[in-house]
Amino acid sequence: MRRSATSSFVADHTVFPGGRVEDSDSDPAWGPILLGRDEGGMGLIPGSDGDGHGHRVAAARETLEEVGLLIGTGADQLLERRVGVEQGEVGFVDAVAEAGGGLDVSGIVPVARWVTPPGPNKRYDTYFFAARPGTGLEPVADGREAVEVGWVRPAEALDRWDSGELTMISPTISMLQLLSGFTSADDVLEAARRGAEPVQARVLVDPPHGPGASWVWWPGDAGYDDAETVATMGWMWISQPPVVGSTA
Repeated sequence: MRRSATSSFVADHTVFPGGRVEDSDSDPAWGPILLGRDEGGMGLIPGSDGDGHGHRVAAARETLEEVGLLIGTGADQLLERRVGVEQGEVGFVDAVAEAGGGLDVSGIVPVARWVTPPGPNKRYDTYFFAARPGTGLEPVADGREAVEVGWVRPAEALDRWDSGELTMISPTISMLQLLSGFTSADDVLEAARRGAEPVQARVLVDPPHGPGASWVWWPGDAGYDDAETVATMGWMWISQPPVVGSTA
């Protein structure tokens, strides 16, 4: 999705849906309707308190609010409550309970974490998740935070960024680099559930696309230790796709 030009952070940038984890995302009322909280392979978030289910609830809620897609549920009735949830007129937990079926977070699997470097007054601690959307696959922008939405193949998005058509920062770029190595969504989700030891990203000190907009290197990549790169506060813990032709 492309963020509004009036956004306080990465205005007019192409990003994945997401937002702040609210206190309501860990409301005790989720207890009886939150499914799969102990499943999902590497679904527990490293460094988070408890099982981190509030982060996964937030991922489902923000995806509904910003782009009108359901994850963790196939209850299409929730789409009718989208505006109310976004504007705070109805709690997400209440909307899910009314729709029935609960929210299954086992398929919302964290794969990476990026933290804004020290310096700015406003900093972010952001987790990225892999998940499969529900029955409706046509995203619709909320017109407030998201002004343009759509599906795009990762390699195509990277080409459009490289040509200057899309504006993105390194955390988004890194996820597209990761996804471009897989051949299907099933492969991505399988690798996410297997998980791996966290590895730290490196970016160019002086990227040609401007501050914060660098290609990303992971351990094992050629150039990872070059003097032109610097370690970031970005980590990934997903199994890498096998090399084409490999028997692994």
